[in-house]
Amino acid sequence: MDETGHVSNNDQISQATKNEQNKGKGSDESQRKKAVRRKSQGAKENQCVQKIKRKRESLQTTGNISDHYRKKKRAVTKQNEFYSMSKRPCGYCLIINNYNFEGPSLKNRKGTDKDKDNLTRVFENMFFEVEVRADLRASDMQNVIKEFAERDHSQMDAFVCCILSHGEKGSVLGIDGKQVPICELTQPFAECRTLASKPKLFFIQACQGNKAQQGVWMADGQESTTEDETFEDTYIPALHSVPLKADFLIGMATVEQYQSFRHIKDGSIYIQELCKQLEIGCPQKKDMHSILTRVNRAVSSQTIQRSKQMPEVRYTLTKILVLPMKQMHLLKKNIHI
Repeated sequence: MDETGHVSNNDQISQATKNEQNKGKGSDESQRKKAVRRKSQGAKENQCVQKIKRKRESLQTTGNISDHYRKKKRAVTKQNEFYSMSKRPCGYCLIINNYNFEGPSLKNRKGTDKDKDNLTRVFENMFFEVEVRADLRASDMQNVIKEFAERDHSQMDAFVCCILSHGEKGSVLGIDGKQVPICELTQPFAECRTLASKPKLFFIQACQGNKAQQGVWMADGQESTTEDETFEDTYIPALHSVPLKADFLIGMATVEQYQSFRHIKDGSIYIQELCKQLEIGCPQKKDMHSILTRVNRAVSSQTIQRSKQMPEVRYTLTKILVLPMKQMHLLKKNIHI
């Protein structure tokens, strides 16, 4: 500033420079603080991202292990849930068909050959080795059961026994009218070592009731000596008197205290429906529980001479049973879907 009080140009320039420097310093300081804040904020964000990544990686790793474990578990479970049915022949199928009975009180079982023929066809098509034994006395039935129980089943996957006969309480009858307790038919196979852990199936066509009816349908029980009477008046609570061990299935034609019906030409409604549903269900890979449920529904829905019939199944199977069937070489006229 000169003596007159005016500011010189140099002083003005110097002051402007200082102001610019101070302004620049303030700006630099502000930028520095902003940079520090951004850096701090970035570090925090980076820490959050790292935490999220670690969490995601942890979850992903656990998920991969879990997914791998579940897939492995499903494969093992599926293998262990089903009975193996790969061997050929699949097993023996014994059919005991009692037709000609001795004595006036036991009439011949007309129509039973139809059951025998259909069972033979169906189980042969299911890769079983079928053997039919006809008109056996009580002692012969026990002997043939013992014979099959003592066979070597190690190269087979299952065993089937179908019994077509008259019946009384807890028993089926030989043609001589003598009783064979059902437990004596199943127990030898429970003790068969080569059938251990393999399914053992019994299908029994026999009456369990004591109500008489007239007509072409006949009860599978001891019949009255009167020519006009078709049904017997004894019952066979068979299922509840048979002790079972593992891997058994017993299918009865009817529930306790009721009759099962057999047509004198077309065979019994239970065996005929069983064969039909096996021919339908096995090619579709249906399990036996599903097939026999269909049998129950089909038989129980019918009305025969103002009467009903309800089959019954009892089983101690420990796995799902799917029986094999040769693919659709069967005559379609024998299958009515």
